[in-house]
Amino acid sequence: MVIRISAREAARYPGLRARLGAGATAVTHPAMGRRTAASLSSTTTYVEWDMDAEVGGAPHWVLNLPDMELINANEVRRWHWSRERKAAAAIREATAVLARTAAIPQLTQARVLYVVRPKARTRVFDPSNWALSAKAAVDGLADAGVFEDDNASIVTGVDPRAGERQNGARIRMSLVIVDQGRGEGL
Repeated sequence: MVIRISAREAARYPGLRARLGAGATAVTHPAMGRRTAASLSSTTTYVEWDMDAEVGGAPHWVLNLPDMELINANEVRRWHWSRERKAAAAIREATAVLARTAAIPQLTQARVLYVVRPKARTRVFDPSNWALSAKAAVDGLADAGVFEDDNASIVTGVDPRAGERQNGARIRMSLVIVDQGRGEGL
């Protein structure tokens, strides 16, 4: 599976920096001091993120959440608290159902990558803004029995990744659960 990651995000991961190459720099509009649409498209170069290279030979499972409302940290402050709780409950429940259907065994230690796939017309986005959605999804994995608990000794990290642009009305999310228990099943 190949997932795309933006140049900005690739700079945060040293292993991807060499694969990025020389990207175009942003051109600012002289009168406004802001980036123009043409300069934004040149700064959103994507480098292919090879999931198999990062995951290696470790057992892993991919769960694609259905088309549903996700919680964005930039927008949630304008929401009513009940809307946020309903969205979190829906994400949690959907993830638990998907994990049970995929028959993921109980893991002693794991890392969760959440892949945010933006809409086709989205120019720039920050996948870490959907951390609240990822937290609800990890809680759903705990509900399904994938983890005994979602504390830091069991879930070693919940890391964002930028996925491919896709058609649709909403941004979508996938989860990649990577077993790091080194074969110490319960």
